[in-house]
Amino acid sequence: MKTRTGRNRREMIVLGVIFAALFLLPLLNNNTFRLQQYEYIVAVTLVAIGLNIVVGYAGQLVLGPGGIFGIAGYAAAVFANDHPSDADLILLCLLGLVAASVAGLIIGAPALRVGGFYLGMATLAIAVIVPSVASVMNLTGASTGISLLSNLEFSPKLGGVGLYELCVGVLVIAAVWSWLLLHSRVGHRFQALANSEDLAASLGVIGFRTKLLAFVLSAWPAGVGAAIYVYTQQFFVPDSADPNLSIYVLAACIIGGVGSVLGPILGSLVVFGINEFLGGLAQWQDIVFGVLLAGFAILCPEGIVGLIDGTGTRTLTLPPALDPRRLLNTRRTAVDHGEVTPRRHRAPATTPVTLDAELAPSSRETPSLNVSRVSKTFGAVRAVDDVSLTVAPGTVHALIGSNGSGKTTVLNLISGFYRIDGGQITLGEARLDRMSAGRVAHLGIARTFQAPKLILRQTLLENVAGAASIQGGGHDLGSVLRTPAGIRAARHANEVARDALEETGLGDFAHELVARLPHGLRRLGEVARALAVSPSLLLLDEPAAGLTHSELESLDAVIRRAAARGTGVLLVEHNVPFVFRLAEEITVLHLGQVISTGTPEQIRGDDAVAEAFLGSQRELIGDVVPPPAGRISSVVKEAGRG
Repeated sequence: MKTRTGRNRREMIVLGVIFAALFLLPLLNNNTFRLQQYEYIVAVTLVAIGLNIVVGYAGQLVLGPGGIFGIAGYAAAVFANDHPSDADLILLCLLGLVAASVAGLIIGAPALRVGGFYLGMATLAIAVIVPSVASVMNLTGASTGISLLSNLEFSPKLGGVGLYELCVGVLVIAAVWSWLLLHSRVGHRFQALANSEDLAASLGVIGFRTKLLAFVLSAWPAGVGAAIYVYTQQFFVPDSADPNLSIYVLAACIIGGVGSVLGPILGSLVVFGINEFLGGLAQWQDIVFGVLLAGFAILCPEGIVGLIDGTGTRTLTLPPALDPRRLLNTRRTAVDHGEVTPRRHRAPATTPVTLDAELAPSSRETPSLNVSRVSKTFGAVRAVDDVSLTVAPGTVHALIGSNGSGKTTVLNLISGFYRIDGGQITLGEARLDRMSAGRVAHLGIARTFQAPKLILRQTLLENVAGAASIQGGGHDLGSVLRTPAGIRAARHANEVARDALEETGLGDFAHELVARLPHGLRRLGEVARALAVSPSLLLLDEPAAGLTHSELESLDAVIRRAAARGTGVLLVEHNVPFVFRLAEEITVLHLGQVISTGTPEQIRGDDAVAEAFLGSQRELIGDVVPPPAGRISSVVKEAGRG
């Protein structure tokens, strides 16, 4: 069973071997020309590391990294040509980083207003425009560019093997920084955004701001790479930032494995190694790259990294021995016999906690959700028409109705994904209908989706810890640099995530890749992620769909425990027996309108509801009704212990 920990360990080992080989490379050949080739590969590998941040981590289709590389390269070359005595490598790297950051802001701010194909075309256009404009400007040397070799005052203070090893050292720093970024709360935001903008917004991520941050951070390695290029090659011409460079860098990321730390480094060594050392076969390089790119895109979309860790195929299947029902039942039995205690209920030594007595709702102050006469129209379709409902703290309120009745639309209006056309939505004194989805999430509203939105390449623990980290305390810089406060925040997020997984019965699956898990466990994992942010209001969109009987029992217990702690729960669900067993109040929608609101007994006896929705399901419901509002039945005591 391959876990993420094993993948990380293999990635670190391979990176260590690569960097050791790079440092030892001059032992094979250390003449000046060969060292310049090595240094060129290091420079463009830095560009690939940067592109991987915005494309692989943040999921934005940026196709023109050569534009940033060209701007930073010309900035470094112009400075070195005008101030040759001051142009050492460190200063040029700082200058390249600043120039790339400014260029990233100027280019990214308008380009990121669009997305997908249009973003790709906009950034690729910049990569075409930069060398074209530079070729007609006197400042940049026009078509002949800037040659530091012809500047007699430019005398590099460092050269030979020492310069090459310093460049490799910079590459190591960039790789470490990339790893730290990926595993920080900033990286969690990037990955949530890459997976789904709706998922990111539901976790409190501000979309445009996060995209722009990813774009600027991706420019940093490109700027440093451009400075290294200028210092080692001692020239910069329009062809140095040729549009083909952007294509080769993108190909390197895909072939190596986009989204991983190792991928762009491996891919760059392959692509640019072939480009530099193909010799007499150079005329065939485009064909070679094309075949490689197509082959990896079709047969191994995770690139060389996927081949290394064994996840390179498109379909990940659950190992036969991994039976979720068996493991859930095994764990439940162990808890019942006192062999295992759920983490959520393990009390700190100084704060004894018990689940005995009545498990009454928490007395903490949590606001009520009030939806008042809300309407929403899509074109000529009135999806929601004058809908009102209230979810009090510590209660489970269900929203039921036939397909197309407007249930999910109501959830989207509450969580800020849609704007209302009339009425108002409040959480306590806060007007939710005036807020973006990201701001709504920061008020303590967590939600799940009809189709589980989890990051497939991560483990369950990483998915849940990422959510806890995004909405947890601490600062972004401290998280990236692993300051003591950043480390404490990361550990706390992991502990909260483990607690949430234990509570949903998924503790045994914490280190399983989500891509390997069946649908039911993914649904429960999404519920665990929602619980990890300690919500005051929990919006569940058909959480029981596709669950087995044992998984339904786990979900039932989880929802009851959440309500017992004072969390208001709004449940949209088609499993009517499950709803009538769990909810204290039910609102029934039909064609966007409320046709009935009341207790399960009242709804069951409502003829209008039976005609519009329940029909023959009335027999399935029987006489099962939930405990009175504000109380949790003895069923929860047993579920709480399990």
